[in-house]
Amino acid sequence: MKILKSIYRPFRDLFLQIFPIYLHKKEYRYGFLIHPRDERDVITKYPFLSFAPYWLIRFFTRWYWPVVVTKITGLKKIKSQDEIDGYILTIPLITKQILANRPLAVKRIRQSITLAKRMGIKIVGLGALTASITRGGEDLLDIEGIWITTGHAYTGYNVTRNLFNLEEALGINKESEVVAIVGAAGSIGSISAEIIARRGYKNILLIDVHRKRERVEETQRKLLKEFPTTSVRVAYDVKEIITADFIIAATNTPEALITASMLKPGAVVIDDAQPSDVAYDVLERSDVMAVEAGIVSTPGICSNFNLGLKNKFDNFCCMAEVLILAANEWKSNFVIKKTTLEFVDQIVEWGKELNFELGAFQNRKELIPQEKINRVATVRKKRYNT
Repeated sequence: MKILKSIYRPFRDLFLQIFPIYLHKKEYRYGFLIHPRDERDVITKYPFLSFAPYWLIRFFTRWYWPVVVTKITGLKKIKSQDEIDGYILTIPLITKQILANRPLAVKRIRQSITLAKRMGIKIVGLGALTASITRGGEDLLDIEGIWITTGHAYTGYNVTRNLFNLEEALGINKESEVVAIVGAAGSIGSISAEIIARRGYKNILLIDVHRKRERVEETQRKLLKEFPTTSVRVAYDVKEIITADFIIAATNTPEALITASMLKPGAVVIDDAQPSDVAYDVLERSDVMAVEAGIVSTPGICSNFNLGLKNKFDNFCCMAEVLILAANEWKSNFVIKKTTLEFVDQIVEWGKELNFELGAFQNRKELIPQEKINRVATVRKKRYNT
């Protein structure tokens, strides 16, 4: 039966994209759109490809159509407590293919939105690169009958919450310590900088590539205007993070940018990138810490698919944003392109009603033990006492 379903469902999804047939038209449903980060993620969904060479897997993903990955279970409406059906959908293109062929990626994303619409889904959250590659969802606004959110508001909140939750354990001095934002021109990077400045951090370093200089400097001007006592510097070389005590990484590059040699002892990297911005050698250093940023504990709500997270009810915060909206039966677009502090504060309040909390500190290597946090705290203390 399982084999038959695995054959039937992809062709059902293709049929729905081609022919205007609508399923469960009146029911409120929600969806979350993802894509495989690399060939290994494709194999997770299709284990029969585990013996195929990577070039063949890339050929497969290049020509394959969007499909439903899994059904999300456990989310209930705030008012009635009725359970709401939700689905994870995917465009099969891996990260490198998306960045190399934006028109094809946008085409596949639009096909996935059509599939979602015909399944009765009313609102879709954009995950991973599907938001940035569609200009923050702007390229999808002409598709009638479905609403979009990018996940940027709840992601910005939870990325920075990782830092704030470490303040006491690490003895953070907000007046003197430097927080660097790698990918500062982007939606997550820019809103994270605003949230950090509002928290009272006084030294912020914005880092991005030189071709995004105008957008980075726009963020710098905005921060200086809203928080005039904060020092906001700009750099265009990721190696500048050697001066930072804390680094928030939120780029859309397909390869890891941050290596162990770039970090000073006691540094903490909060990594929101998918694929990760952090090289594996960072995880091997005992005197620094890397935390996967975008993870939320969503009690009772399960994706029923291996997203690479450590706990059953852990989900990505960009997905959690559409969960929150669906629980409130939201019926319009939420965050398109860049978010604001007002949207952040609103989605945070709604998330509290569902008892959503920041997930346990973890990275792709491990759940981070308290001993690791204590060790980094000791390194930081020794550094400041010398």
